[in-house]
Amino acid sequence: MKARLVGNSTTLTIPKKFNVANGTEFEAEQLDDGSILFKLKHRNPFEGDWFNDQLEQSDITLDMEDVDSEWD
Repeated sequence: MKARLVGNSTTLTIPKKFNVANGTEFEAEQLDDGSILFKLKHRNPFEGDWFNDQLEQSDITLDMEDVDSEWD
């Protein structure tokens, strides 16, 4: 890989063979030896309103005759 300038940022491209989906977020850390570590950014479950967007509800209807027959 080779760093290149895009606008005001220096970028590194991720090879296609790594199968990283577009929009995947990473956190970067520069280590003492100068290497750069990219880690997947994990969502904090206690921040934001994400659960309303991902909340899926389904209606469950129970037939009590079927439930009762299971316990006879």
